[in-house]
Amino acid sequence: MSGSYSSRFVDVSTALSSRGKVSIIGVVVDVFGGVWKSRGSSSCITFTIKDSGLDNGHTWDGLKIKYFKDNESHLPPVQVRDVILLRDLTVKPFKGEPLGVAAHYHDVPWAIFRLDPDPMSSPAPLCGPSDFEPSSSEKIHALNLLNSAAAVNGFRKAPPYDFPRGPNVVQAAIPNPKPFTEKRLTLIKDIEERTFVNLIGEIVKIYTNDSEKVLLYLTDYTTNESLQDHQLDDGGDGGFGAEGDIYGYQKRPKKKWTGPTGRMSLLVTLWEPHASYARQHLKANDLIQLSNVHVKRSRINGILEASVHTNRTNPNSVNVHTLDRRKDAYAEEFLQRKTEYWKSNPRKREAESESQQAPKKSAKKQRKKSGKVEEGQAPITPASSKRYAPNENIKAGNPSVPTMSLEAILSNKFHDNTSYDKIEYRLPFQNFCYRTTVRVVDFFPPRLEDFSVPEDAFDDEMGLGDSDHFIRWEWRFCILVESVPPPPAGQAKEQMRLFVAGPNAEYLLGLTAVDLRRNPQDMKDLREKLFILWGDLEERKRMALHDSRQDLGPVSCRPFNCCVQEYGVLCSHRPDTESANNEDDENGCSHDDCFGWEKRFAMFLTTIA
Repeated sequence: MSGSYSSRFVDVSTALSSRGKVSIIGVVVDVFGGVWKSRGSSSCITFTIKDSGLDNGHTWDGLKIKYFKDNESHLPPVQVRDVILLRDLTVKPFKGEPLGVAAHYHDVPWAIFRLDPDPMSSPAPLCGPSDFEPSSSEKIHALNLLNSAAAVNGFRKAPPYDFPRGPNVVQAAIPNPKPFTEKRLTLIKDIEERTFVNLIGEIVKIYTNDSEKVLLYLTDYTTNESLQDHQLDDGGDGGFGAEGDIYGYQKRPKKKWTGPTGRMSLLVTLWEPHASYARQHLKANDLIQLSNVHVKRSRINGILEASVHTNRTNPNSVNVHTLDRRKDAYAEEFLQRKTEYWKSNPRKREAESESQQAPKKSAKKQRKKSGKVEEGQAPITPASSKRYAPNENIKAGNPSVPTMSLEAILSNKFHDNTSYDKIEYRLPFQNFCYRTTVRVVDFFPPRLEDFSVPEDAFDDEMGLGDSDHFIRWEWRFCILVESVPPPPAGQAKEQMRLFVAGPNAEYLLGLTAVDLRRNPQDMKDLREKLFILWGDLEERKRMALHDSRQDLGPVSCRPFNCCVQEYGVLCSHRPDTESANNEDDENGCSHDDCFGWEKRFAMFLTTIA
């Protein structure tokens, strides 16, 4: 047996970036909670291993391993400071992080090397589930690690939130409101290029007018000589022009820099999904925490800057959230530094007070301007305005983008095109995004229990011990909406089917998809969330189904703003739509007036508060 595995082990850092089966040797730096029972028949033990950086006191930078077996005696009896060899261990993403899994139905041999109290003895490994002999290279590497571990004082405990949970492993797209604790916080004065850090600071300026990213200046009132030098009269925009005008077209003077002067503010770029969260929730002077921030040098001027990128293993996780200045211990330290700075620099505070007075005048002008009615327009009465007011409990992203009616979206003139030979035609779809105000008039499937379904594509290798425990569920449903306010008299009222699925549904509901028939509390939570979205529509639909009626009665739910994305799917006219997975299908569509694609609309970047 040992011959087939000889010299095939990899180091922990390689395993962390791998997917599939690996053989690995490492020091046990944490054993989590002892043996526990899964929902099936398996027993499991969870532990973390490392083979480098043993003296840094951390456990979060190692590889976490879950080992399942029906027979508890076949589990490796690991202890902290043991060195363990694991062969054919499967590494896969789990809750956004790499996880080593030994499923109960897989043969994953293990060998434990442990220091003997007798210094003259040579430690013999304890092997299982069946006896085998490690190769000479495996033994040498394990003994070297064993000697290294003996010189380490201790290991920090792993975060306490990794206790095994229910059958779902899909992470919601909303940010975790609790502070991240797996990495130490770094002050701006201590950041260095080519590192990943966690930061706490105050937003000096924020620019949300880019559709792909958000830029912000962050300060924690510490100085780093590698940062840009900000002064009172420079606006601090780093070349972005007047209030984010990157090309300098606008002639308005820049606003004065209101943050601390000198090299105290770090330019941070937030990419999706962090950018979407920032557009909706962040503003200047907010105290925030950023996690997994990549520090680098600008290619233009060589100063330090930072980015928060999309998490490749868990693209829906958000690494930015606001902090409560009154309750967070780190916030107290920040406020102390801020207070000391402004006490010693009172003159610099004048710029901030001046900038706060200017909006008062512009707001007064805006109120006067809003009172005027353009020629040919009828003023909106308070009654109709209140009737069509969007539900404030439902938030849509990109609030600076004006809303469009469904009628305007469905008749979008940008779909009309003319070929080189002057033939006019209409594109079946384009990848556009819109904001609109709608109300729900119907939904599908008719029963809420069917809003959550098991994922179709699911690899058997993803099972972590038994087939029931880690079934992935996802939201998948459709709502029928109509425009609010309705179109003018004489124009047909349009309705639109909005598909809601996957991460977009997670973001809308703030709930993780589960088997709703087996989880009544989750079913109750879903019903309460959707009541905010569509009022008593579900109750009336249940009564209509019971009475075998089609008519649901008049719509009474409140309108709301939402973001809509347009996309295309293969048309249903094809001879075999299921097998036609690409646009180059030779059979094509049998309809002359069809390009082979159908338009679809989906809700995104919308959440129920």
